[in-house]
Amino acid sequence: MALLIPDSRALLGYLVLSLVLGVCHRRFASPASFLTILYCLPFTIMHEASHLVAAFITGGRPSSWSILPRRKGRGWVLGSVTSVPTLLSACPTALAPLVWLLIGYGAMVFWEQRPHWMPDYLLPVLLYCCAASCVPSRQDLRILFKYPLSLLLWAGMGVLLLLLITFSGGVFHAVYHRAV
Repeated sequence: MALLIPDSRALLGYLVLSLVLGVCHRRFASPASFLTILYCLPFTIMHEASHLVAAFITGGRPSSWSILPRRKGRGWVLGSVTSVPTLLSACPTALAPLVWLLIGYGAMVFWEQRPHWMPDYLLPVLLYCCAASCVPSRQDLRILFKYPLSLLLWAGMGVLLLLLITFSGGVFHAVYHRAV
């Protein structure tokens, strides 16, 4: 199976539109009524599950997970994950909802390989769910900037990986085809 390298303009367009849609969803679907809370429940589950999985994988020791809405001040908290932020876990746990952008993009790219029983209207629904779940909350950003060393560590690893892939030439290609 060949590695799919997406067109950079299409990828950038998808990311920008998804983030804009996610921000609009977060802004206009603020929970004020029981129906709105029910409407946001699937997105809350997706959002909080990404935090939970990221904290577990990176050693953040998640201790609680809640999707039960509760009043906080004049607003509502729809869900929460409690974990212990460390140098390795703070950044990926805070930015974990962004993985829904990748999942949505993968669904869009590989949509033609779906099972034939899956209806066509499911793609826009899936993309909307991913976009509505991908935006980090204010609390997520507070945690991210409270641990700047974690952000620098992960940004540095990302830059190193990008440089390695960019300047490796055909090394990855040769290793991949030799292994297959």
